[in-house]
Amino acid sequence: MPSQATTLTAEQMRQFILTLSPRLHGHLVKALTAFALALLLKTSGCQAELARAFASFEAASRRLTRLLHNPHLSPRQQADAMLAYGLARLPARGPVRLVVDWTSEGTWHLLVISLVVGRRALPLYWRAYAADTLKGRMRRYEFAVLHRALTAVVTRVGRRRVQVLADRGFADVELCTFLADWGITYLIRAKGSTKVYVGGTWQRLDQLRFRGNGHCRALGQVRYCESAPHRLWVSLGRRKHAGQWQHWYVLSNRALPARDVLTDYGRRMGAEEGFRDAKWWLGFADAQIQDVQAWARLFGLCALTMWAVMAVAHAVLLAQPARARKLLRCVCARRRGRWPLSVFKAMLCLLQQHLAWLEDLVPNIGFDLEAQLPNPP
Repeated sequence: MPSQATTLTAEQMRQFILTLSPRLHGHLVKALTAFALALLLKTSGCQAELARAFASFEAASRRLTRLLHNPHLSPRQQADAMLAYGLARLPARGPVRLVVDWTSEGTWHLLVISLVVGRRALPLYWRAYAADTLKGRMRRYEFAVLHRALTAVVTRVGRRRVQVLADRGFADVELCTFLADWGITYLIRAKGSTKVYVGGTWQRLDQLRFRGNGHCRALGQVRYCESAPHRLWVSLGRRKHAGQWQHWYVLSNRALPARDVLTDYGRRMGAEEGFRDAKWWLGFADAQIQDVQAWARLFGLCALTMWAVMAVAHAVLLAQPARARKLLRCVCARRRGRWPLSVFKAMLCLLQQHLAWLEDLVPNIGFDLEAQLPNPP
C-alpha cells in the first residue's frame, strides 16, 4: 500500500474493485488496489514513478511488472467488467450517448467506446492493438468491438435510448448501415471532401453554403457518397473555436433539427477530454511498455481509477452543493460565474491534496449523466 494511503481508503478502493470484478483472485485485487492508489498520488503511468509511491521502490517495481504481465489479469475481462459496471449504474431515463474513437501512443492503438458523463466521457469498453495487427483489418475490429458493446448496452437500456457519436474516420456507408441495422441513432461527422447529391448535382460538403448568417443548415435526406450512394440525413454547422470557424458535416439516420444534431454531436468532444484526463491528468501517456497486453492492462487500471474518481465526485461534490462550493475554492478559482474545472478534474485535485476523500467512495452509486458542478454563489 502507498505510504500516504490509510487503511480505510485502501479498503474503500478494494471494495470498489471487487464490485467491478468479484471473481478476481485476492492477490490481484490487492495489487490493483495498491497501484490505483499510487496512480492517484503520482498521476503518472511511468512504472518507476508509480513504484516511488511505496516504501520499498525495488519491491514495488517488481510487483507492478508482475501485475502488468500477469496472464490471469485478462485485458478483455477488465473491459467486460467495466462495461457491466457502467451499465448497471446508468439512470433509468434519458439518452445513453456512446462515443467510439481511436487513440494511440507510439505503435500501440486503443479503440475506446466511452460513455458521456456531463462534460467528460469515461471509458466503457476498449481493445488494444499493435499497428501491424490493424493493417487491412481495422474496420473488422471496429465492427467486432461495437457489436460486443452494443449487445450489452441494448440489452440493458433498449435501442431507443442509445445514441452513437463518431468522428470523421468512421464516416463510411458500411458503418452507417451496420448501426442502422441495430436500430440505433447515430451522429457521425463526415469529411468535407465527400460529395452529396443536392440540387440535381453531386457537390462537395465543404462547398455548400449557409443561408444568410445562419450557423446551421439541414440538407434533409440526401444521397451521400458518390462512389456508394446511400440516403442519409445530413446537417451542416459552424462554430467559432479559438478565433477560427470550424465546420461540421454530420450524418444521421434520423430526421432531427439541425441545431439539435449539432448540439448532440458536440458532446463527442467529451471523449477527447476523457482521453486527456487519462493521458495527462492520470499520466497514461507516460507509460513506457513494450508489450501491447501489458499496455492494455495499464489502461484498465487507469479506467477503473477514473470511474472511482467520478464515484467520489458524485458523493462529495454533486450531492452536497453547499459543501462542494467550499471545497472547490481549494482547487480552482471562480471565473465568470462558473468553475473552470470539470467534475473529474476538480475531484482529482482534491484527492491529490487529501487522499482521505476516498473514504466517501460508494461503489454502487448511480451516475447522473448530466451532472455539473454547482455554480459559485
